[in-house]
Amino acid sequence: MKTRIFKLILCISVLLFSLSCKKPFEHDAISDSATLLVVEGIINQGGQTNIMLSRTLKIADKSVLQMEKGAKVQVEGSNNSILALTESAAGIYTLPNTTFNATLQYRLRIKTIAGKEYLSDLMPVRTTPAIDSLNWRRERDGVGLYVDAHDSNNNTKYYQWDYVETWEQRSVGYSDYVYNTVSSSIGSRDYAEILKMFTCWKNESSTNILISSTTKLSSDVVDDFQLALIPNRSEKLGVRYSILVKQYAIGKEAYDYLTLMKRNSEQLGSIFDNQPTDIIGNIKCISNPDERVIGFLNISQIIEKRIFINNSQLPSWNFILGCEPIVVKNHKDSLRNAFSSGANLIVTSNIGLDGRIQSYDANSSLCLDCRTRGGSNVKPIFW
Repeated sequence: MKTRIFKLILCISVLLFSLSCKKPFEHDAISDSATLLVVEGIINQGGQTNIMLSRTLKIADKSVLQMEKGAKVQVEGSNNSILALTESAAGIYTLPNTTFNATLQYRLRIKTIAGKEYLSDLMPVRTTPAIDSLNWRRERDGVGLYVDAHDSNNNTKYYQWDYVETWEQRSVGYSDYVYNTVSSSIGSRDYAEILKMFTCWKNESSTNILISSTTKLSSDVVDDFQLALIPNRSEKLGVRYSILVKQYAIGKEAYDYLTLMKRNSEQLGSIFDNQPTDIIGNIKCISNPDERVIGFLNISQIIEKRIFINNSQLPSWNFILGCEPIVVKNHKDSLRNAFSSGANLIVTSNIGLDGRIQSYDANSSLCLDCRTRGGSNVKPIFW
């Protein structure tokens, strides 16, 4: 008995000692390295080029994305031609619609406001085949979106996609009245404002790396590649939905780079996953060869295709916003408690037998003002 008690005390002591010795682990590569330049975008053959420059953040850093502003960015041809990009927004550098000579190679040169200089490898101009079809189908877990493409000349072999989703949002009702926090009174809401609160459109860009290779196939055909899965009862298909897909032809080096990026960013989380791999792109810091740069540039056509899906095409979608109506008595304190913070909005009034307003029907602002759910009441031009 004494032996068992001694072993128990010993085990507890060891456990407490191990817990007291724990301290946060931070890899040297994360804690010691300066923020790295991130280069995103594609040099668009025949269209507008947008290159985004930003800086990496440390894991413990609470700040928002740090854009690289004020840089000098230009595309250089193997014939010594130079095309300068302009900063159209913070960290976004733009070149108007340009057709590049397919017999030449091009590279990107970046000089930051701090004086550091970065240069990509020379890149060939790639031709992107058309998107054959963009399809959707109802599945057990939601709605899957699929793309088909092929190159009859068997020259592409490596494909990449990204997309932008847009969907219509609607409130569960109209908010006819507005609470004035200054006077603690209720008045009628402007009709134009009521309409702005009822219908919105929300955008969301793809975040996963979407790539495919046909090198192991007898022909250069992409068949039924899944781009996205909209989960059951998602708001995206609550009214009307659209997806704009962009397709790019890339090279083997870019495909290998993106494969490692995908493995490192999307397939980590368990002890059975591949361990993170150091990734080297085709952009280097010529001011400091030891400094790493995040990104891989391509020069290619961007082929686009858009489709729409209406909620009426999905009879059992059953999207529910989950709104619980509330009734607020027409008392000053009750009104202030319910509406002063803006968390709730008034739908309409309830008149008693004496002709006076007895109470107000209300709901949360998330349910009555679509703008609070991240949407914009500006209708897209393609809608």
